Amino acid sequence: MNNGVKGKYEVLLSFFRRKKGYLKKGNEACKYGLSLAHPGYFFESELIKQARKEIKKESKKGAVYVEGLVEDFRYTNTINQEKLGLRATMNEDSIYAMRAQKLNKRLSTPTPKDTPSIQDQVGMHILLGCNHVPFHNKKLHDGIRRMMADHYSKIKGFHLMGDFADINALSSHDKGKFTAVKGMTLNDEYEACNDELDLFERVIPADAWKTYMYGNHEDRHNRWMGSMDNAKTPLMSPMEALLLEERGYHVKNKWSQDFFTLGNDFEIFHGIYFSVHNGKAHLDKLRTSCAYVHTHRQQTYREGKMAAYNIGACADFNSKAFNYATRPMKSQWANGFAINMIDSMGRSNVTSIYVNSDGSFWFGGKLY
Repeated sequence: MNNGVKGKYEVLLSFFRRKKGYLKKGNEACKYGLSLAHPGYFFESELIKQARKEIKKESKKGAVYVEGLVEDFRYTNTINQEKLGLRATMNEDSIYAMRAQKLNKRLSTPTPKDTPSIQDQVGMHILLGCNHVPFHNKKLHDGIRRMMADHYSKIKGFHLMGDFADINALSSHDKGKFTAVKGMTLNDEYEACNDELDLFERVIPADAWKTYMYGNHEDRHNRWMGSMDNAKTPLMSPMEALLLEERGYHVKNKWSQDFFTLGNDFEIFHGIYFSVHNGKAHLDKLRTSCAYVHTHRQQTYREGKMAAYNIGACADFNSKAFNYATRPMKSQWANGFAINMIDSMGRSNVTSIYVNSDGSFWFGGKLY
């Protein structure tokens, strides 16, 4: 190989070592992923095949390569070493290399897609929704990850309840107009989502149950592909572009119908009713305790032992993506998320987290 080709080959090897989910994808999907990660390069099909083949051989031998992730772990999101079971006495490179090894192993071994038993669910479940990446509340996301690191050993579930991705590029409301950020493409949005998922991966235990539900924003892709003309030149779906199955997420993509059940009977879903008293509306119709997002509001409604939790949003409401909203509309919105502690009897104990205007929040006596 000449120096130019050799340089590109090293980039390919590093890419496939860091993102092993692409080893299971075809060449076109790999080219797409590479275009997001390395927009300044053009990679020939044969070179991609050769690099994939080499990494597959390495994987069979049990080799783990982490050089690309060491830098990421060192400079992004400081995480308490003790929380991840790492010895503080180790030198810095070893610490970050071990974390990277754990992440590589986790990403290359998807978790089972069946609902875990009640006993396997006992512990902390993180409920998030309406993140609208790349228009998310960055400080809130960072705070949630720091909180998760502090409670790492307790986490048994991580649940994204719809509209994690904004998919602004496919908005039917803005046909013929620029996206919220002029020049931003769907590929740019997918890349930002992958970056956020990568960061969350670092604070989710390998055995945690991970779910991803489409919201009405991810459904923009379904609606786009429902057009005959658009279907002739298909775009990658959120599930494909975000490597959700490869990451080990249990995915459901019918946003108005789908739900997951936590513990005995606690349902989580994107949200159905949008009225002022949406908590009561959900409980009246479903007759089971539940949590949902969709409205960007926070609300709790109780009847006896049942409760409905509208847990808020993780979006940045000041971003250009929400310029459509009037001031009175935004005044009703609230950042928030929830934590559901499942006990050994399968009962849900929900804490709705209220977020300050600067993106900070309190949990367990600590400000994040």
